Amino acid sequence: MELPEGLEMKKLNLPMIAGGIIIGILVLIIIFPHKFTSFNPYVIEGIKTSVQKNGSLAVKGAPFSPSKLNILGTDQLGRDILSLIIYGTRLTLELGLLVVLGRFIIALPLGIAAGFGNSFCKAVINLFNVLFSAIPALIISVLILNISFFKGLYKEQSIIAFAIILTAVGFGRLARLIGERTESILSQPFIKGETAIGKKKIRIAFENVLSHLTPELIVLLFIEMALALSMIMELGFFGVYVGNLRVVADTDGAVMQVMNISYEPEWASMLASSMKYISIAPWTVLSPAVTFFISIFGFNLFGEGLREELQKKNSKLSYKIKEFKKNGVRKTAFALSLIFIVYASFGVFNYFKNSAEDKRAKSIINWEFKDSVIIGSREAELTADKIKESIEKAGFKPIENDYIKNYKIDKLYMIDKYKFNIINGTVKNGLTWGKEFSLSSNVNYNASCGIIDGSSINIFKMKDYKILDNKLLLLDEETYSRADIEKFNKEIKGESKCLGIIDIIKSEDKLPDILNKGNDKLPLMYITKEASKLIKADSKLEVNIKSKGLSETGRNIIGILPGKNKALSKEAIMISLGYNYMNYDKENSSEKIEMMIETAKKLYDKESKQGRSIIIAFFDGNITDDYAGVKNYTENPVYPLENTSVNVDLTGMNVKTDGLILNTQQVPVTRYFAWAFSHQLEQNIKHKGIEITKYLSKKTVSQILDAGPNSQEILYYKGAVPTVLTMYKTENIEKYSKLEKKFTDILVSSITNINY
Repeated sequence: MELPEGLEMKKLNLPMIAGGIIIGILVLIIIFPHKFTSFNPYVIEGIKTSVQKNGSLAVKGAPFSPSKLNILGTDQLGRDILSLIIYGTRLTLELGLLVVLGRFIIALPLGIAAGFGNSFCKAVINLFNVLFSAIPALIISVLILNISFFKGLYKEQSIIAFAIILTAVGFGRLARLIGERTESILSQPFIKGETAIGKKKIRIAFENVLSHLTPELIVLLFIEMALALSMIMELGFFGVYVGNLRVVADTDGAVMQVMNISYEPEWASMLASSMKYISIAPWTVLSPAVTFFISIFGFNLFGEGLREELQKKNSKLSYKIKEFKKNGVRKTAFALSLIFIVYASFGVFNYFKNSAEDKRAKSIINWEFKDSVIIGSREAELTADKIKESIEKAGFKPIENDYIKNYKIDKLYMIDKYKFNIINGTVKNGLTWGKEFSLSSNVNYNASCGIIDGSSINIFKMKDYKILDNKLLLLDEETYSRADIEKFNKEIKGESKCLGIIDIIKSEDKLPDILNKGNDKLPLMYITKEASKLIKADSKLEVNIKSKGLSETGRNIIGILPGKNKALSKEAIMISLGYNYMNYDKENSSEKIEMMIETAKKLYDKESKQGRSIIIAFFDGNITDDYAGVKNYTENPVYPLENTSVNVDLTGMNVKTDGLILNTQQVPVTRYFAWAFSHQLEQNIKHKGIEITKYLSKKTVSQILDAGPNSQEILYYKGAVPTVLTMYKTENIEKYSKLEKKFTDILVSSITNINY
């Protein structure tokens, strides 16, 4: 059938359409990843259990095969492969784009200059082309990027390193193409005319050469993107990828096995870590490989389709490009201004939104903090009631009938009022109870007398006790053990009228618990090494102690925010804080309590994104190890400990400093979710510019178990709950701005990101 004259069949550019659809989908995935998957790529699930028809329990280990829940299956850590691909799109294409831009930034000026006959630029281009013809660029990239220095870089640093290396090995070929095309343009007759009217080379380069190169450069941009992705994929097959993180899998004597797995979702890392599973779990290799193939195919199709379109006579696309070149500066400036206005608007909106959230969270706490809160005291009872009201307002529910869980303690005594002055002439230096001194027995006690230095006395062979009458004896644990000093304290009661012993504890030791049963009429007085420096040869001590008894009840306050994911809601993430404090630590402790309640409120505001349940726990008795509420909770949990995935203990934090010590030694890599969370928390802390130090304990596991776990260790070593402990460097206090606001946002985002 012949068409009427003047009409032509319009031929569809299928490669350009198909490539455009693929690229469009990739862009949508980058912008809206949560629309394509409901899984979090950081969530690790190493083991799955199910009940068979015969009633037996079946246990399976990752990787799990494709199913209705995990469409593409999981990797060897149990992470959903589809979510890894979806969230890895941004990182992989970002790397590819950086490589392409880097190559163009170097190749474009070099190629144009070489086309104009610059011998230096020609030599550089020839050198790089000859070099990478003799030794393939892939081999050089593998050799360089396999150096331990590059493997140890964090994600952002690793991306920059990869972009630089892949730019260096690939710009020569692109520069040669641009140079050859520039020579071709310069040989055209119209260039002679431009030269004849006196145009300089730089002006010809911008006004004539670059304008004629623009359509081809646009085509090359997409082709180079495909080539860059191909190189990234090939590196993945060689086990080289961005954001490297080597994970300790197991130890066997002196041999340590290492899993070559990236924590970050990225396509090349998926290929690298799954190669050894190709025979038993082929989906772990095929999924990222097919994703790479489709993406590379899409950019190639679009580039070739674009080339075909631009080569057509009377091409509308070519005309639009030329029109854009005429008004490009004005249009680009307008577009950038519009983007800036939208970005600024979002920034202002988020600022007011966050301010409103902060005010709403702060408004929940409408009570005055007591000067000190000690287990069994009236102040602790009132504070527990106020915390209960606050977490209820924050949206958390009680796990059982009530938020407050009472537990029985011994009859204890505390110092109600005191003076503890070291007097040197007319100068009095008062020591602080619980910080610089404590007593072995909190009883009413008075003494005002001189001090005998016990460094010249042999307490094991002492015969004349009268020299101690009406005096205080100063002994140092650097000379005698605490057990020997306590034994000698009992001896002198019947042998002399000594008024007591001052025990200087070792600098690395803590003062004994400030609460005790108050059954020793002549208590030992413990002081710190630093405080002992105030005692001189003729010093006197003035002590006036008034004590009071405490109730025999400890109070833990526990609230829960139920998870929204039916498969995960039985598991829980715990955030815990000891709410007891002394008067000298009131400001720091009250701000930590506020921070916890603010965190609870913000987590409730993101309730729909919480897959696992969240437990907020305020533990009583944290200033005394024997009666700490966390110990009682471990023995009598109100929520199954085996279902508690991780605990973040904020008791040791000081919010007056940006310096933070993070102890993750109670989070083994075998507890995959807890390990992944602790790593993400650590990265988020660093990204916020907070100074962080990893804590390394000198105690072995056997030493901890033999001595009995303390209150910071018991939840893990007795309850098997992985625990992240936050602590602070004492030398950093007051040096930095307050940590409270920063850490609240970090903790909320870390929990929500891994729990969604």
